[in-house]
Amino acid sequence: MIPLAGVSVLVWGLGRHGGGLAAARMCRAEGARVTILDAKPAEQCGVDGASAQHEGFTCLVGDATHPAFGQADLVVPSPAIPPRAWPAQHPPIASPEALALARHRGRRIGVTGTKGKSTTAMLAGALLGWKVAGNSWRPLCEAVMEDPQADLVCELSSFQLWYLREAAPRFDAAILTLLTSDHLDWHPDLAHYHAAKLDLLRWATVVACAPQAADLLPHGLHLLPPAHEPAASDLLVPGPHNRANAALALAVAQYLGVDHPALAERLRRAEPLPHRLRTVHQRSGLTFVDDSIATMPDAAMAALTSFDGPLAIILGGSDKGADFSNLAEAVAARGARPVLIGQMAPRLQAALLRHGVTPHLAANMEAAVRLAANSLPGHGTVLLSPACASFDMFRGFDHRGDVFATAARSLFP
Repeated sequence: MIPLAGVSVLVWGLGRHGGGLAAARMCRAEGARVTILDAKPAEQCGVDGASAQHEGFTCLVGDATHPAFGQADLVVPSPAIPPRAWPAQHPPIASPEALALARHRGRRIGVTGTKGKSTTAMLAGALLGWKVAGNSWRPLCEAVMEDPQADLVCELSSFQLWYLREAAPRFDAAILTLLTSDHLDWHPDLAHYHAAKLDLLRWATVVACAPQAADLLPHGLHLLPPAHEPAASDLLVPGPHNRANAALALAVAQYLGVDHPALAERLRRAEPLPHRLRTVHQRSGLTFVDDSIATMPDAAMAALTSFDGPLAIILGGSDKGADFSNLAEAVAARGARPVLIGQMAPRLQAALLRHGVTPHLAANMEAAVRLAANSLPGHGTVLLSPACASFDMFRGFDHRGDVFATAARSLFP
């Protein structure tokens, strides 16, 4: 474990979910001198600069060329900082997750994958009765500072795992959900992305893995036998892909000794997370479902299979370099009524037209919700599952989902 007392620590990047500030607090609590460096002023990152200074942090604006960078004994980077951003010569590195896990004394499981990791982490936490932290949850540093002995479900992104490769922390179990392609703006290539994900499995005592990822697994892993998928009626989270995710969480919970009656009851109580196939409004036979987290075609294709009856789907957003051919084919096969928004609308339109589907085009989310609802025969599901990133029109996928929900409630009170 890296000692922090008396060390000059530079926290590089505050992060979207407060991970940088939590890491700064952990370092400060152990006697480090802490400087926070971000490309934006602290206030623009949701941090009050005066409060940060009161806690003993120096807040600076800049990047790796800032003089403070070279003066640090240790750099604690936000996982969002890609490998290419580092100068050739730099101080030693320890990520927030490496600091946290080195100080964690409880049991832990790790959850990763291209899609489904947040829902699977939630399900695992519900089944085990453990706290969930990491990635889109509360920062690991915060959770470990609160209770170093607590058993944790750790959701880990490819970025976080890449920064953990030297620490190689041990996990009592690991779960790998669907593994495809993503984040190639951060990783130099697909092999780099997959390697980061698969590292988690090497650090785990046992592994539960989605069948689609089995061909990518390294040799020598102790794979758990698959659990039976729950029936749709036994799970509040919709979709066959989420029943598969629940089976992975069940396999780990059974391995860790949770008895079957408790598992069944806990699974029935687990509710969908925000922006993940979550019903946000119902009115006059229409159900409005927010799946704004679906930023890739594979995720939107899974969402298409999650509901029966008439379905309208809102697609579009900013470019992630995805191919929409398979998605267009799935929309046609499902008989879904597509409404397109954002930067990728022309490309989506071309793909859909090639499969004989004529979409509606909308200038904004409110217009998209109205068009989608009006395309249905008086009943059915209006699904926001965009298959694209959100940054052309929104601050993030969560903001996009909130705007969708607001539009649904205001248009159909």
